[in-house]
Amino acid sequence: MNCTVVQRRLLAAEQPDFPTAEIKSHLAQCPACRAWQRRLVQVERQIPLLPVPPSTRRAELLQRILGPVPGDVAHLPIAEPPNHWRHTLAPGPKERGLRKLSVAFALAASLLIFALAWWSWPHDNTTSSQGGARLAEQDKLEQRLRKVLLAEKPQDRILQLAGLAEEVHDEARGLVDNTEKLNQWADFYSRLVGKELLEQARQLPPAERLTVLEPVASRLGKTESKASHMAVDLKHTAPNSAASFDRIALAARRSERDLRALMRG
Repeated sequence: MNCTVVQRRLLAAEQPDFPTAEIKSHLAQCPACRAWQRRLVQVERQIPLLPVPPSTRRAELLQRILGPVPGDVAHLPIAEPPNHWRHTLAPGPKERGLRKLSVAFALAASLLIFALAWWSWPHDNTTSSQGGARLAEQDKLEQRLRKVLLAEKPQDRILQLAGLAEEVHDEARGLVDNTEKLNQWADFYSRLVGKELLEQARQLPPAERLTVLEPVASRLGKTESKASHMAVDLKHTAPNSAASFDRIALAARRSERDLRALMRG
């Protein structure tokens, strides 16, 4: 589930502060969507506080009720409204001023609601530009993966996947100040070692697993150690970046464990 889908589902939700489990899972890994959800919840809480102007259509309604009925003969007298209604049907300058003020308040409230909704909705300018840049980066990562998977033998694909995972981790260390991109790199690393690498490892004949997988598992252990130390160093200064390195470390640890389980048969 990508950010656009999550944000649209939150916008359509009756209670965006209580998302579904699927959306919660995405929010736990995406700082940008968590910030977007907080803004949306603020909007939802502020809308009931907007002032609602009084109705300005009372006089028109009374005129329709008391006026001539279509189809009546023209000579029939038209009953005049009671005295206590006459000031409603013929408002004085003060009431006309109040009505204009009410209309102004209604217009201002409508504009405010529109502005809040516009602010919350993903726009075609900055948000779309960021989304386009993210898709472009993802496409580059996917091209690198496809190139690795072109290798003919499973053992070659495994070694190249391990090398690509290390490259992604090393690149992530230079993205500390770009949390959006760092989060994307952490996602890709987790997929590399948690899905792609394991799929190729399972294709190895059991007799070859120890020889091929042992050095890869050791490399994953080293990456897990580096990523864990990086997360600790960033915990107080850049908590969002630290969370990304925690995910990289967790993915490396789990993949090492699964590879060693395959080696044991």
